Amino acid sequence: MIFSHRLAPLALTAAGALVVLVATSAPAIAANGDPSSWSGSYLAGRHAERQRDFGGAAAFLGQALAHEPTNFELLQRTHAALLSEGRFDDAVAMARRIVAQSSANAAANVTLAVDAVRTDRWDDAAKALSEIPLQGFHRLIVPLVRAWVDAGRGRADAIDQLKPLADLAEVKTIVDFHAGLIHERLGQVEAAEALLRPLAEREERLAPRIVEAVAMFYAAHGRLDEARAVVSRARAVFPDSLSLEGVTNAIEAPKPASFIADARAGVAAALFDMASAIRGEGDGLLSLPFGRYALAILPADPAALLLVGDILDQQRQADAANAMFGRIPPNTAIGWSARLRMAENLHQLTRTPEAVTLLEAMAEERPDRVDALITLGALKRVQEKYAEAAQVYDRAVARLPGREGRHWSLFYARGIAYERSKQWPKAEADFLAALELQPEQPDVLNYLAYSWVDQGHAEKYDRALKMLERAVELRPNSGHIIDSLAWALFRLGRHADSVPLLERAVELLPTEAVILDHLGDAYWQVGRRAEARYQWKRALDSKPEADLKPELEKKLRDGMAPPTPPTRGG
Repeated sequence: MIFSHRLAPLALTAAGALVVLVATSAPAIAANGDPSSWSGSYLAGRHAERQRDFGGAAAFLGQALAHEPTNFELLQRTHAALLSEGRFDDAVAMARRIVAQSSANAAANVTLAVDAVRTDRWDDAAKALSEIPLQGFHRLIVPLVRAWVDAGRGRADAIDQLKPLADLAEVKTIVDFHAGLIHERLGQVEAAEALLRPLAEREERLAPRIVEAVAMFYAAHGRLDEARAVVSRARAVFPDSLSLEGVTNAIEAPKPASFIADARAGVAAALFDMASAIRGEGDGLLSLPFGRYALAILPADPAALLLVGDILDQQRQADAANAMFGRIPPNTAIGWSARLRMAENLHQLTRTPEAVTLLEAMAEERPDRVDALITLGALKRVQEKYAEAAQVYDRAVARLPGREGRHWSLFYARGIAYERSKQWPKAEADFLAALELQPEQPDVLNYLAYSWVDQGHAEKYDRALKMLERAVELRPNSGHIIDSLAWALFRLGRHADSVPLLERAVELLPTEAVILDHLGDAYWQVGRRAEARYQWKRALDSKPEADLKPELEKKLRDGMAPPTPPTRGG
């Protein structure tokens, strides 16, 4: 992603144009017809929309539309559902029906423009775009697409279409990026370099996509040393990046190609970048149509396939997501990432043996990489097969050429697997190793210090307390870390001091059984017995782990004995 998160407000103002979410009731829509003949289909379609079942929404809304063929809101809803489902030809037909009633409808005209682009009807694309008011989100996307459309029309002044974006600081990066690519496409090489070179030289907000484009620009124009230098600088920022491997292969090819093959690919890139920019808004609901537009133009584009798959995955459509991931060639950099995602989804679909087989095959295929093994280890942890997870992480650690700061999470993950499989000495060593690599990592500080306290390592209580105080400073709104600090105070006999912290932790995580149990214990020791039993009952109702349940039942029945003062050690 190369956009700023500051695009979100503009994106949200266009929600009504991208996906029709009008609050219209079935009876109101049916005012001129017989609601009993189609209202059920309409309501089923609305329900399918809310469930992100766009195929079902398109089918049911289409049935309602058959009874009300000119109902404008139904036309818009059906168009949006068809587009989100990826049925682009059907969406085009629906868009034509919409513009027949409202020639300036933004969403329909974007669909018609994309349809014209994919068949090289550049004048038709320009006409459709000219109908769209530059308001809200379309103030950003329409100038970008217009510029590429004019490049497709062979207009030397295509870059002028970007002038409406000149005063929008939040999109300067994307405007410069696409302006540079458009200049290159039009043969204006010096102007292209003037815009692209600074983007690849920035240390902050550097994106692999920019690196790829700039490196390929230099290579395509016979400046291979400069292309290699761009990739080399990026490797310092993204040492494990698979995409950089792909860039290296591309620039070392006998005849290096440009990042953008033609104007059609430029339009697709603009739509893809826009979809990426608003990826996190509305669980992907806003970005999905733009990802579908990019795929309508370039159906085999790996980046767009991965993006749409990610959005579908976010919307809990694992089968549909894997269908997208499966279309990406496995021997590509993006294909590797897609297969990792497929394995995770196979587990979610209760097809765990297939996920394990896939990950083991990937680990064998690339013995120089650890990500397939890390994913497999995480899968084993989710299954609560902690000893097996630790063995998988052992294999991953053995592959490391050396220990670097970025490897802290691997030792942390293995430490958790060791701790949960009752191998505490190994777990402690891994947590300490993780802290050597990342001394102030709050999750590691929390897990290790809490374990020392919870397991009764009294000689380490003071050290644990300092570590937890620092972790809370770093993560002041983490209920788990606040609970850990409170529990350390409780173990040190500072029951009154632990109470307000535990109350705060419960506010943050009101259904966490362990934290409710701790608060009950603290209340009991400060004499608030009725409140203690209430918290233990809440913990028991919050689906505690198997080993905690009998403890809660016993405390509810018998209360607690006074705690034994901790023995101090060195």
